[in-house]
Amino acid sequence: MTKGSNNIHALSPDKQFLIRQAMQELDRRYDQQVGMVWGEGEHHDTRESGHYALGLLLRGEEEDIQRASRIIDCVLDTQLTERGEIYEGTFRAAPELQAPPSGHTAWGTFSPGYGYAQQDALAEVYRRFVQYAQLEGRSDIEAGFRRAIDEVFPRVWESFDPNWREFIACTFAVILEHFEDWLPVEQVARMDEAMQRAVTTSLERYISQSIPTNTNIELMHLFIAHYYGHRYERLDWINHVEQGAAALLNDYMELHSFAEFNSSTYYGVDLTVLGMWRKYGRSDSFRMIGLQLEHGLWEDIGEFYSPTMENICGPFARSYENEITGHSSIGVLLYLALGESHHHLTGINCETSHDLLIALVGVDVPKAVLHQLRQTQEERFAYRQFKELCERDLPGHNRHVCTAKAWLSPRLMIGGMTGSYNTNGQMHHATAHWLDEQGQRYSLRMVRREVGQSWNTHLRGMAFQVETEARNLDIVAHLDANVPIELVFEIEGANLQQMQITADRWQLPGLIIQVDAQAPQPQLVQYGQRAEIVYPVQQGEQSWKQMQFRLYFM
Repeated sequence: MTKGSNNIHALSPDKQFLIRQAMQELDRRYDQQVGMVWGEGEHHDTRESGHYALGLLLRGEEEDIQRASRIIDCVLDTQLTERGEIYEGTFRAAPELQAPPSGHTAWGTFSPGYGYAQQDALAEVYRRFVQYAQLEGRSDIEAGFRRAIDEVFPRVWESFDPNWREFIACTFAVILEHFEDWLPVEQVARMDEAMQRAVTTSLERYISQSIPTNTNIELMHLFIAHYYGHRYERLDWINHVEQGAAALLNDYMELHSFAEFNSSTYYGVDLTVLGMWRKYGRSDSFRMIGLQLEHGLWEDIGEFYSPTMENICGPFARSYENEITGHSSIGVLLYLALGESHHHLTGINCETSHDLLIALVGVDVPKAVLHQLRQTQEERFAYRQFKELCERDLPGHNRHVCTAKAWLSPRLMIGGMTGSYNTNGQMHHATAHWLDEQGQRYSLRMVRREVGQSWNTHLRGMAFQVETEARNLDIVAHLDANVPIELVFEIEGANLQQMQITADRWQLPGLIIQVDAQAPQPQLVQYGQRAEIVYPVQQGEQSWKQMQFRLYFM
């Protein structure tokens, strides 16, 4: 494929399908008045709008090219350009969002991890203020107090998303690679100015570790510094990437795993970006490291993948959903790897706009892994260690070796994780997937949360050890936090109204779990196709700072 040509018709039918499906969805959500794609709720989505611009150029009709050019300008308008701020060079997630506050944090003078340390410190200020205000009967001023602080201090994930630098820069790299000649000269110059700012500040973040980079962001950072380093003849960027890529490969090969281990959410991003390394890399060494990491990641997936259940077995590090067709691109990647028999894994989800990038870079799967992905196996164990990244802990002391072990059979698979000290709620230490007699899929995972809140938060004071045996999970949960918390076994699937839960037996659709527990009496809560078995840490006068479970999957 070459720049300045209509590329979609040169692609294979499966890739053309992905592009057309994504474009049908994005066409539907395009707002002609604003010039961007609608996201969730009442906001437009900057990242998906960038993807849409790429898709329009791929489709290549005259009106598509004009629309793409307009969208690119709208995306560029969202870049944050205030020099010296921790968020400089990133993009607002939506044009409706206000720019973060400025002028009060000289972040470059602080220690690594500052972005998260500030976030946690302010959260603790909020908690204590609410506590004191309630004691003094002054809860009415809490909202004003929060507003005042948030108007002064930029809070990562609250007032800005640092990762939009890397996401937008990757998309623009692909647009420039294929379609620079189709865009107005002045617009390309504007893109170049924005990309120099984005890569410069991405590099500042990476070196300072002000906000530590997870695996998918590190891969994107190295790609954009490499691609634009060659585009702008920045030898310092190029040398940084050669050293960084080699270091990342060495880190990966130590345990044959990434810090974001077994994550269908982030594996999809990782494989897409590694495809960019392979396809758009400007040096042999960079392309070869990318290919080696891409093959290694597919080997990791094959180790924990069940062809019968068409899913990755847990445990999961930094993952949103239990199914690869949820918050994930893995189903799309498997479709490209395995062919039309896996077309049903390509349904539209929140990652669908990424399919435009995936269609361009494709997949490169080792033959042995293709066999694993196709061949149903008998009962087996899967085992892998990985060094997690605890984002909220001090860099240099935030890489603990964790052990993931799974037991897989054709209709049931279970997994457990030990060794993690991560505060992230996306760490799912105990999981199960199974099929009932009709082939209906079900899943279970253990989460923890503040009472009345989501599990997807950072909480300190908790640790979990989960050992995996054939049909058994042994769980020890240490539960101590400065907020009220509860331990939850979350179940998804159909016909959950038929569940029967007692202290020593969970009768689920297609599965019975015998429970030997040192824990309070469980509470069953149901929400349609989701149910929760809830164990409150505080029960009357008793506080369960430790719970233990032995789960027997019958």
